[in-house]
Amino acid sequence: PHPPVSLHVKEGGGPTRGMYLDVWLDCVISGVKDAVLCWHQDAVLRGVAVARAEDLPQRALGIAPSDVDAKAKQVIRWLQEQCNRDGGSYWLYRGEHDDKLMLYDMAELPARVPSEFAVTVAIVCLRLAPTVQKRSSRRELLLRAVRPLNMEAHSLVFASIHEAIASTFVDIDGKEGVRTYDSIEAETFVLPSGDKRRDTEMASRHLSLAYMALRGGG
Repeated sequence: PHPPVSLHVKEGGGPTRGMYLDVWLDCVISGVKDAVLCWHQDAVLRGVAVARAEDLPQRALGIAPSDVDAKAKQVIRWLQEQCNRDGGSYWLYRGEHDDKLMLYDMAELPARVPSEFAVTVAIVCLRLAPTVQKRSSRRELLLRAVRPLNMEAHSLVFASIHEAIASTFVDIDGKEGVRTYDSIEAETFVLPSGDKRRDTEMASRHLSLAYMALRGGG
């Protein structure tokens, strides 16, 4: 049998420098020694390139694989220096066809993120939120994520985040129906009824925003 190859298909022109690097990284991770790159235009095959994985860094950057390894070690050292907050979460981002790496501290999002990344950051925060144990911290992360979003332009993400915020006030997914966390905790000690009422009101407010977004802002 033929040894395994890494197959990549691209629409438009031939392989770019970024594509060569992505394919090389895929080969390294997969332990594959050869790659096939295809590009097409309007479903018509325009070209095919076959390359050894070890030659891809040379095609992309004009440098040897050993030099790529050296660059990778520099990136790792940089990440170790920058990711210095105990228990912190970070987002490493590289735009398509972009050579620049950007590192964001999730605790500072979305204040430091350009507006064009608002939706991407919001989705990252939404996926990260369930891992945050403290409800108040989870809520703050979600509130920061949703602020730059437009209800109409980003309706689905907007609604999903507000539903997640509501779940930090009440137990929406509980088997016994919707209950405030205060009422759940009251099984061991009594909490003022005002706390329960406020949590329910806040949850209702965020669920209403989610509903409005899905209904088109009406």
